[in-house]
Amino acid sequence: MHGITLTSAPADWEIFQQEKGSAVIHLEGSYQVHPAAIQAGVKSAVPVVRVVEEEDNRILIPWTPASGVTEGEGFSGTFETDIRVPAGGLYRIDTSLETQSTVPGLTWLYRGDCVLHVGVGNVFVIAGQSNSAGYSRDFCPDPPSLDVHLYRNRGRWDLAAHPMNESTFAGSPANEEMGIPGPSPYLSFGKCYGKLTGMPVGLVQTALGGSPMSRWKPGEGDLYRNMTRRFRQTGGKYAGILWYQGCSDTEPGAAEQYYANFKEYVEAVRKELGYDIPVFTMQLNRQINGIHDACWGKVREAQRRAAEEIPHVHVISTTNLNLSDGIHNSAQANVVLGEKLANQCFGVLGGGAEFEAPALASGELVTETERERLGLAREGSWLKLTFAHVKNCFLLYSDLGKDSGYTLEDGRGEVEILKVRANREDKNKVYLHMARKPEGEALFSFAWQADPVRLPMVDEVTYLPPLSFYRLPLGQRGSNLDAGEGERGQNF
Repeated sequence: MHGITLTSAPADWEIFQQEKGSAVIHLEGSYQVHPAAIQAGVKSAVPVVRVVEEEDNRILIPWTPASGVTEGEGFSGTFETDIRVPAGGLYRIDTSLETQSTVPGLTWLYRGDCVLHVGVGNVFVIAGQSNSAGYSRDFCPDPPSLDVHLYRNRGRWDLAAHPMNESTFAGSPANEEMGIPGPSPYLSFGKCYGKLTGMPVGLVQTALGGSPMSRWKPGEGDLYRNMTRRFRQTGGKYAGILWYQGCSDTEPGAAEQYYANFKEYVEAVRKELGYDIPVFTMQLNRQINGIHDACWGKVREAQRRAAEEIPHVHVISTTNLNLSDGIHNSAQANVVLGEKLANQCFGVLGGGAEFEAPALASGELVTETERERLGLAREGSWLKLTFAHVKNCFLLYSDLGKDSGYTLEDGRGEVEILKVRANREDKNKVYLHMARKPEGEALFSFAWQADPVRLPMVDEVTYLPPLSFYRLPLGQRGSNLDAGEGERGQNF
């Protein structure tokens, strides 16, 4: 065919990861002048490339001669070139063959292949199990957007739309679902993040429902190997990994190893990619009538610790989201989760306002002086909790201890929590009224069971509940927790 034929080029709908506001796009191809032009007389032939904004056909980058041109017989040859394209889109990449005739003043642009619906923005890898793959069974509005694209299991870029882990024409990939997947959080995420950044979003799906950490084990797990194949297929440059997994590891043995296994996964992925890719994780929501409560607590605690101890790992809470069955988030919950996750990512990556789940920073017994100042009941004992990442203050659905999600145990057993107090004067503080003072080493937990508190306290602005935690030591024997309530509180 005469003109330009592309032999290596972006795919239609592909999103490139921007770096400092642009991305380099590589093109290779061949060219051939039309025989009729050769008969009329050709003086020169040069492959040229341009970039056009699809929204209004405005020329973003005008016709630019390709570099790396080799010339053959009959005004034919090959070329390869790089073009630096600013963040944005959607773009159309045009190619053409600019010829100059032997007739003075006569030039002509011959046809060339083009690439459609290309964007430069932020690309995220989706990994994990069913709530990442998308298993909502109900429905709610969450339509496609031209600014959010998906690298589907069929091995090509496309407009993102639910279900995002379907396997049409996929040739039995490792992450092929046994059933029909449903809505996930990530279309909502992409639309919200794109709006916040003003750039398109690309998503690469690698998740699989029901998958334990063993299938994501570096070098051994089939899902880990499948994910690294996706890395090679999609260029290996991403803004982050969106990881939502852990329900399949809430059993004895697996729960105790979750932190170590997850850390191994993160370190291996970063070595594979060659940079410290940010990882955005979600604490587990719940399972109705689930078993192994302690194992759910251990996995959630590992997820909390990972964000605290592993650089560039971030976590968001989910325990106030509705379900569509016994374990999977509802479609409405996923839309909300996607938007909250986008706000967190924008705060971390895009210079936006911080959007983090409240995290327990310290706990101490309330002193007599403070009890009098706050007007707290003199019966029993009070524990003051201080949280980080509180926007304004906490909203309590109930002030009863049994509804709070907090549990405290010491050598004598469970310490009953009678009441919970939070107010605007101490916006990042929560006060727990205990039936008695803890003795010796006390262990403190929040929203840790398989099916924890249904309406946990939330930040009034973000509506995020605090991160779950499990069996944090409140005090040690011989500390002033044992010695009586003086003027100093006892910290975690």
